[in-house]
Amino acid sequence: MLFAAGVALLPLLAACSSDSGDSGGPDVPQSEEPQGSIKHGPFFPECGGVSDDEISAQTQVPGLVNTAKTSVGCQWLAGGQITGPHFSFSWYRGSPIGRERKTMELTRTSVEDINIEGHDGFIGYTDSPPLGVALCEVGIQFDDDFIEWSISFDRQPFPDACEVAKELTRQSIVNSK
Repeated sequence: MLFAAGVALLPLLAACSSDSGDSGGPDVPQSEEPQGSIKHGPFFPECGGVSDDEISAQTQVPGLVNTAKTSVGCQWLAGGQITGPHFSFSWYRGSPIGRERKTMELTRTSVEDINIEGHDGFIGYTDSPPLGVALCEVGIQFDDDFIEWSISFDRQPFPDACEVAKELTRQSIVNSK
């Protein structure tokens, strides 16, 4: 039994060994592409260049609070509470949009190609009774970067979630530099 456990561990031990001859530290996986080949898209201002007032106007949700504001994203919650509708903008630099789309394809009712202001991406939504399409996300590719707007309502009435997501994405594209 002990022998079998030792044999089972051999592939793991072999995977941890290094034949680089460098005994100076841990192994670092090498990238297939040199760092110089990454091409970034445009610069997006804070919150995708969309104001808190515009988010409230587009979503028609009163009392939205911007609860997370970073250089790469923002999140708005009704009354600042995690329960309820939530809306977010995210900017992914040097990150593959394909991985995000695959996740969407596994978790959303539908995912389709979309083009906004001449830029390709995807739109994914979840249709769940009795609310209907209350969750919609748009991701748009810019070279090796992408942005994503996520719109999620929790109770009727609400505007068309996908129209809101498309319009906010359009505004972010127009506001990019």
